[in-house]
Amino acid sequence: MTAHLGDLSSASHYRVHLEFTAPREPDFSVRSMPFVSVITEIEANSSSARGEALRKQYNRIPYGSPLYWWEIHSSSGRVTCAYIGQTVRLQIRQRFKKHRTVLSLLAQYANSPDECVMFRLCSRFDICYGNQRIAIEHLPPDQAAKVINDVEALLIFEKQPILNVQHKRKRKTPWKPFVLERVHLGQRCDWARNEDGMSRN
Repeated sequence: MTAHLGDLSSASHYRVHLEFTAPREPDFSVRSMPFVSVITEIEANSSSARGEALRKQYNRIPYGSPLYWWEIHSSSGRVTCAYIGQTVRLQIRQRFKKHRTVLSLLAQYANSPDECVMFRLCSRFDICYGNQRIAIEHLPPDQAAKVINDVEALLIFEKQPILNVQHKRKRKTPWKPFVLERVHLGQRCDWARNEDGMSRN
């Protein structure tokens, strides 16, 4: 195991493939929630002493979730994207519990007979560059944080979640040019893109 398996410093551009879980009810106590932050997961994948200690602590490489996605589901079947966020340095439970927007969203729909709030976690975040394909947790922490920030911003720009404020009016200038090639929401492919960034039907 090397310090980090991936390095985008010499890459002129990259491509991203994302997968999100099926919608979940907001029960933050379930054991299937990610154990650690993305930064901690990156450390656990490294050859450092800290990485070795984390692998021993969890008896495995613990996992994080770099992005999360809140939705409002209506009884008529309509689904509205409510909020998209990222968790680089906070474990997902901590992020949710400290996030005023999430808490207010849950409170707003807690007793609604016609609508409910669900969330998705990013279960796969792959980076493709050159002839390589690696998971986000195999990048150096500073690069991973930049990539996650840029991908989050593009998702917000594309999906226009009702509760996000930033990145909705224009696309953020990214750290490096990239194409969001594929996004899977549960079992459904939400969109796929060609190299030029245009959607495919």
